[in-house]
Amino acid sequence: MRVSFDWQPYVLKDYCFTGFAPGQRVLDIGCGDGTQLEELALRGCRALGIEPGWASLVECRARGLFVLLAFAEALPIRSRSLDGVVCKGVIPYTNEARAVGESRRVLKPGGIGHFCYLGAGYYLRYLLAGPSWKYRFYGLRTLVNTWLRRLAGLRLPGFLGDTVYQSRWRVGGLYREHGFQLRQDIPSPTFLGFPVFIYQAVEKRAT
Repeated sequence: MRVSFDWQPYVLKDYCFTGFAPGQRVLDIGCGDGTQLEELALRGCRALGIEPGWASLVECRARGLFVLLAFAEALPIRSRSLDGVVCKGVIPYTNEARAVGESRRVLKPGGIGHFCYLGAGYYLRYLLAGPSWKYRFYGLRTLVNTWLRRLAGLRLPGFLGDTVYQSRWRVGGLYREHGFQLRQDIPSPTFLGFPVFIYQAVEKRAT
């Protein structure tokens, strides 16, 4: 099976991650090159980002963006201080429960989170249609690692076990555990019937 390795057919181009009101304080978790931070700033939001890598942090700061060196599992942000969080394609590479819990901690009651997860179809496509054996192996190890962690609570050793895919069932459980309410779940294109990208908006429940 061979296809052009372009993810654009699976991307929801009209999903808005930055739909926050002017003046709201919003965190972009894993902000990359800062594209969404700039969009938030143009909307008049008080935007800040975190990145675990120096290269992206330096690039963002060179563009005048406020970015901190940090990880999703340990946000250097005060509790209940944010109106919104954006987390796009980051959770598969984290400790899911800790990352979702930290997102909730920093949000005010009623705060909104926009998440995009990578589903089974993302890695299945790597496995079946990757342009090289390295991509195919990456897809395979992520699928196997996810199944091991779900079924037996185990993980592959070292870097082999650093990635898991998400499912709607799995993140639904994390939302219930950490006090989020699902507000929006947008259907998106699948690969062989499996979700590639999962787009969801959640709200922090008042406690």
